[in-house]
Amino acid sequence: MFQTTASQIGLVVTTLICLFAAWAGGREQRTIAAIVMIGWIASAAAEDRSFRNPQYVTLALDGLLTVVFATLAVRWRATWLMGLAAFQILTTATHFAMILDPRIWPRASITAYLVWSYAVLACVAWGGVEGLLDRRRPRAR
Repeated sequence: MFQTTASQIGLVVTTLICLFAAWAGGREQRTIAAIVMIGWIASAAAEDRSFRNPQYVTLALDGLLTVVFATLAVRWRATWLMGLAAFQILTTATHFAMILDPRIWPRASITAYLVWSYAVLACVAWGGVEGLLDRRRPRAR
């Protein structure tokens, strides 16, 4: 599942960011960190490594994550979560682009997928920083 150096680095980066967000943040950050970690592992496990055809299972997982993140962004109204939902929508759109136009090279699709995935992780880290700052702010009485 994590056989390449790039996938191993991705796993380490994802784990560190999710652990930071879960440690630093509140309920929202812990929930999102768990969902992102589970989604990342599930996506890697379901990946078809031939990359000759669209990744339908990964599309289903990313579509589910899009719905979950968009729902939570509307519910919790956190800016970092809205960014996360937006980048997840772009991740899902990349799958649809590959399905609609098979001339898109797998490398272009994979590159776009990785860019959006790391942007999602940047938003999780942003959420962790927000959580840390919220903990340090004095509470109104």
